[in-house]
Amino acid sequence: MNPTTQPASAESDRSTPVRIGRLLGLLGAQRWWVVATALLAFATLGSGVGLIAMAAYLISRSAFIDSTATIALAITGVRFFAVSRATFRYLERYVGHLGTFRVLTRLRVWFFRGMEPLAPAGLRSERQGDLLARILGDIDSVQDFSLRVFVPAVAAVLTTALVAVLLGSFSPVLGIAAVLFLALVGFVLPWVSRKVGEAASHEAAATSALLDAEAVESIGGLAELVAWGREERFTDAMRDLSERRCRADTRLATISGVATGLGALLMGLAAMTLLGLVVPILDGGGIEPEYIAVMPLVMIAAFEAVQPLSAAMEHLDRARRAAGRLDALVGAEPAVGVPDPPVEPPAVAPGAGLDLEISDLWFSYASGDGLDPPVLSGASLQVPAGAFVALLGPSGAGKSTLVEILQRFLDYRQGSIRLGGVELSELAHPTARSLVATVAQHDHLFDTSVRDNLLLADPEADDARIQLALDAAACDFVGRIPGGLDARIGEDGSRLSGGERQRLMVARALLAEAPILVLDEATAHLDPDTEAKVLRGVRSWHGARTLIVISHRTTVASEADLVASIDAGRIETIEH
Repeated sequence: MNPTTQPASAESDRSTPVRIGRLLGLLGAQRWWVVATALLAFATLGSGVGLIAMAAYLISRSAFIDSTATIALAITGVRFFAVSRATFRYLERYVGHLGTFRVLTRLRVWFFRGMEPLAPAGLRSERQGDLLARILGDIDSVQDFSLRVFVPAVAAVLTTALVAVLLGSFSPVLGIAAVLFLALVGFVLPWVSRKVGEAASHEAAATSALLDAEAVESIGGLAELVAWGREERFTDAMRDLSERRCRADTRLATISGVATGLGALLMGLAAMTLLGLVVPILDGGGIEPEYIAVMPLVMIAAFEAVQPLSAAMEHLDRARRAAGRLDALVGAEPAVGVPDPPVEPPAVAPGAGLDLEISDLWFSYASGDGLDPPVLSGASLQVPAGAFVALLGPSGAGKSTLVEILQRFLDYRQGSIRLGGVELSELAHPTARSLVATVAQHDHLFDTSVRDNLLLADPEADDARIQLALDAAACDFVGRIPGGLDARIGEDGSRLSGGERQRLMVARALLAEAPILVLDEATAHLDPDTEAKVLRGVRSWHGARTLIVISHRTTVASEADLVASIDAGRIETIEH
């Protein structure tokens, strides 16, 4: 579907904004850094109020004295608050940024650990751009909650209480008036602005997610768009989404501007109101004249604490929606169940293989209406330890589905798969995957060196062992490319040909030294001679281990110990 036809809330409808308590919970143990930052922010604001109060008192008091000795205490107070304000501001910034980095690290690790059990089956319905938006934008929005919501809110409440006590010590009326104006500017006005701009904020957030998703998908397929002359599909979609985002941002900016203007108006009104309230008290002898200038100036200084709350309210909405989107993904049911407790893996000698027994295996993919027709329909296969098995079948027969089940990327509900006599579903996921190494049709190569890609299978492998694996997989091309093992291969191996990519992935799988190796169409892009050379190298490397080669080519069956065919979800052994 062209994104221009999708509703802006298409992604957002899948999640619900979380409560503030959940946001605090996501901070984990790092919340104490945030609390310390909030207290330092309050100390900074309190020092600012004290500085304004002492400075106003000092200037007013100076008109009534002849010697500076009588105002030495006020001079000292001005100096103290000036120094303390700068000191607390520095500490606030230092602790706040350090805490933010720690919160950001925790959030990213939490999200990755929550997403890992879903891969790859549980993430197939997600657009890559949307996942990227969650990893970057949504996590950043959640971590903004600490510095841009929690800290300003706590500092504003404490500063309001301080000003209320300070002014209330002269007259309760002054304290009550101060609280009312600060609450009006800091809480009522932002709440009204939030309600008025709620639809625009929702539109901006949802459109941003669609923009990210469309950009990643279109840039990834840019070559195809150019080849087919459909560049306008990308430009038109991006233009439409950008215009919608711009309109939403314009509405938000207008609302924010009006709110800022009203806040400034109310700040001036508050100063005038306090000045008007002070005059009757002065006439009644309840306050000394030098305090007249202190009251309105303290009121103006206090507004520094509540002015950020308007932006804080907006950041709070973003953080709640972002956390809801993250929770919706992390809290999703994994596609593969986790055994509790897992059983011990089968014993296997170094260099030996495992037997594989598949009995009456059924599998169907889930869809919105339930289950699709079965992909595997009572499939059964017995593979002796150390055997070379060729599993043949046409496209769509269920070969790749079977491989993903063996990798524990998909969960089977009916039937049995036993490795060395142990049920596959009862093994811990890392254990099961260490027993079965696979080379699938669409395995990923990272945009790094040849060596780094191979070391994924065995981080301890030295260059000599890596070269042996490359030789076994007929990767002679590595010696011809500039840089050799240190050569970068591009995103997903884009600097290599299709056959070179496949041979490099075979070499990587060999380094894993797993008891069972499954090659799923791993030689599909090779010519017959190179394919035969790779299979001979794999058999020589794998020795007594079990080897299963899945292909739609019958040529791989010539040297196999056992040949089987899979079609319509069933497996049959072929005599050869």
